Amino acid sequence: MELTVWLGLLASALFISISPGPGAIFSISQGTQYGLKRSIISVIGLQLGLMSQIIFLLLGLGVLIDQFPSIFSIIKMLGMLYLIALGIMQWLKKIEQISTSKAYLEKAFNPLSSLLKGFFVNITNIKGTVFFLALIPLFVDLTALKISTCLILTATLISVDLIVMIGYVMLAEISKSFLSDPKKILWQNRVTGSTLILIGLIMGTS
Repeated sequence: MELTVWLGLLASALFISISPGPGAIFSISQGTQYGLKRSIISVIGLQLGLMSQIIFLLLGLGVLIDQFPSIFSIIKMLGMLYLIALGIMQWLKKIEQISTSKAYLEKAFNPLSSLLKGFFVNITNIKGTVFFLALIPLFVDLTALKISTCLILTATLISVDLIVMIGYVMLAEISKSFLSDPKKILWQNRVTGSTLILIGLIMGTS
C-alpha cells in the first residue's frame, strides 16, 4: 500500500472513530461506570467486533449483501434492537446501583459480559458496515487483495479505533471525578442511555 493511500485510509479511520456513534457512547458509558482499567476489556470487545466486520468484508460480505439486500436489513435491525436494549438498561439503573467504591466495582464488574457487550456493539454497528462497504474499496482492490495489504488495513483501522475509544473512556473517567454525587451520575447515565436509544432508532429507520 502506497504511503499516500495509507494516509487517506488513516484520515478516514480517524474520522469514523471520532464521530459520535455506538462505540463512542458505549465507551463513555463504561468509563463512567468502571474507570479506565476495567473499561479496557470493553474496548477490546469493540475491537474484536470491528475486526470481525473487516474480515467479513474481505471474505466477500459486500458481494453477499449486494446479492441479498435482506441480509443488510437483518444486520441493521439487530444493531438497532441491541443499542435500544443497552440504552434502556442504562436508563433504568437506580441510584443504589451506582457506586464509585472499589468494593462495589469489583462486585459489579463482569469482564466477560463487558467484552461481549463491546463485541456486539460493533459487530451490529451499521455505521461501521456502511463505512467499510463504501470506503475501503477506495483504498484497496478487493479483487486482488494481498495478505500484507489486509494486515495493514486491519492494523490501521483497529489501532486508530482503539486509541480513540480509550480516549473516550479517559474523558468519561475524568468527568466522573466532577460528578461524585450519585444523582448526577444517574442523570449522566440517563443521557447516555437516551443517546444509545436515539442512535438505535436512527440506524433502524434511516
